[in-house]
Amino acid sequence: MWYCGMDVHSRLTAFHLLDAAGLTLRHGTLPTTEESVGEFCRGLGKATHVFLEASTASAWFARNVDANGHRVTVVDPNRIRAISNSPKKTDANDAATLASLGRAGLLAPVHVRSETTDRFRHVLTARHAMVRARGDLIRVARAVMRSEGHLLPDADGDDFAKRLVETWGIPEGQEKAVWPLAQAIDKITAEIKFAEEEIELVAQANEASMKLLTGIPGVGRLVATSFMALMESASRFTKASQVAAYLGLAPWVDESAGKRKESGITKRGNRATRALLVQAAWAHVRSKMDTALKQWHRKLEKRVGKKKAITALARKLGELMWTMWLKGKAYQPFPPTSRRAPAPT
Repeated sequence: MWYCGMDVHSRLTAFHLLDAAGLTLRHGTLPTTEESVGEFCRGLGKATHVFLEASTASAWFARNVDANGHRVTVVDPNRIRAISNSPKKTDANDAATLASLGRAGLLAPVHVRSETTDRFRHVLTARHAMVRARGDLIRVARAVMRSEGHLLPDADGDDFAKRLVETWGIPEGQEKAVWPLAQAIDKITAEIKFAEEEIELVAQANEASMKLLTGIPGVGRLVATSFMALMESASRFTKASQVAAYLGLAPWVDESAGKRKESGITKRGNRATRALLVQAAWAHVRSKMDTALKQWHRKLEKRVGKKKAITALARKLGELMWTMWLKGKAYQPFPPTSRRAPAPT
C-alpha cells in the first residue's frame, strides 16, 4: 500500500506520495480537474490510500479518487494541529503531513455524502443564499421609503414586491430607486419558489419521515428536509450530543485541572440548516400548543436571555428530530420523562 496526502484547492492540488516504508516517491501539483485527478490515479503503480482535508470540493474529489480504484479518506482539518499550527504552512507541507499522519493511522475520517445528497444540498444552499439576498434588498427598499416618511407595514418576503407595487404604491420621486429593487425582489422570489419546488419533490419521496418530523410544532417540510439531507442517515450517530456538535450548536468546552468552562456555540455545522433550526425554534415558541420544550425554554430565557435560550432550543429540536427519525416514534408534547406544568393563563 502507498499513501498519498493531497491538499485540494480550486485550481491546483498539491500531492505527496509515500511508500509503505515512509519514503517519498513523488511530490508536486496537478490541476484540480476530473481529467487530471483521473490521470494521476490511473498512473499510480500500486493500491494507494489517499488522504485529504474536508473542504467545498472534497466530496467531489473523493468520489473521483474512489472511481479510479483507490481508497480515500476525508479528514476534519480542525483536528490536525500538525497542519493548522505548523510554523511553515504551505500546500506542499500540508500534503506531506497528511501522507505521514495517514500512513501512521493517526487521521480520523469524516462522513462523505453521496453525489445525490451532495447535489441536493447545493439546492438548499442556493435557496439559503437567495433568501438572504432578498432580505437585504427588502431592507434597502424599506430604508429608502422610510427616508421620506413612508413606513411600510410588515409583510412576508414572498409577497413583499407585489404589495409594494400594487398595494402600498411607490411614491412619486422614488421610482428610480425603489422600482429596480421591487423588480429584483420579485425575480429572486420566483427563483426561491423554483428551488422550493425541487425541495418538495425530495420531501415527497420521504413522506413517512416528513410526517414524523413535521409533527413537532414549528418544524416544517423545509426544515425537516434540510435536516435529513445534512444528516443523510440517522444511524451515523450514536447519541444526541454528536448531532448537536455536527450541527454546530454545541458549545465550546475548555476543561483543565478539574475546571470546566463553556462558551458560545462552535458554528461548525452547515450554516443554512442551523439557521432553519433557529427559525423553527422561534416558530415552536410562538405555536399555540403547550409543550415541555416550550416550558423549558421559558425558564431558560429568564436565566440566560432571549438569544441564548432560542439557540439552546434549536439544539434541542435538532436532537429531538434525530431521536424521532432514528426510533421512528411520533412527537409527544409531554413525553413520560417530563413533568407537565400547568399552562400559563
